[in-house]
Amino acid sequence: MRFSNKASKYLIKLNRNKNFVVSRENLIDYFKRHNIPVFEKIIEFQIDFSGLELTIQNKNSSKFNAFLISKENILKNLVIDYLIVNNKYYFFCGDHETAQFWFVISENGEICTYDNNDETVNIIYSSFEKFIESYAFIDLINQNKKYEYPGYFNLIENNRFEELTKNYFIHNSSNDEFNKWITTEKLIINKGIWLHEHSFYIHIYGETKSECEEFIELLKREEIIK
Repeated sequence: MRFSNKASKYLIKLNRNKNFVVSRENLIDYFKRHNIPVFEKIIEFQIDFSGLELTIQNKNSSKFNAFLISKENILKNLVIDYLIVNNKYYFFCGDHETAQFWFVISENGEICTYDNNDETVNIIYSSFEKFIESYAFIDLINQNKKYEYPGYFNLIENNRFEELTKNYFIHNSSNDEFNKWITTEKLIINKGIWLHEHSFYIHIYGETKSECEEFIELLKREEIIK
């Protein structure tokens, strides 16, 4: 199954800019005209997701616009911008309402941020499907009116964190090597990758502020976060 039930329901309500809906044949022809290798993961992203506007209920600052190639690009045969970093192709794939980063998709389908200053990429999701799963999860959290603790904390001791939370419920559909969602009866815990560097953060949701604070204090006492 490509998506979880929550992500499938989430996708149904999203808007898509039809200017980015192009056929596979036209897309492949366009790449060949510009001497760009035809990567299957890039084709899939364009056909399935380019033009989507990802939103989160009551959180307009988290809007993400996914895009790659428009009908105009193909019709006018415009040059598409791409990067080659360490012999790997990356294509600009969207922008975030507030994040001050370029978002790119690798030839293998990984979603990354690009640092223009040192010309490096930072993988934040293994695929755009996982990116959508996280958006769907947060949207559901907001629908259920959970409390979101405003702080993000550096994860400094991952082994202790994994040991402490080993019996928590794991949401496999939203998880990959760069992101982890786990829950208890009262808490929702997100371990994710910072946009600006390849290290993890911890972010907490719960029924109340005090429940979140109690867990955060535990993590601090155990020297798991700072």
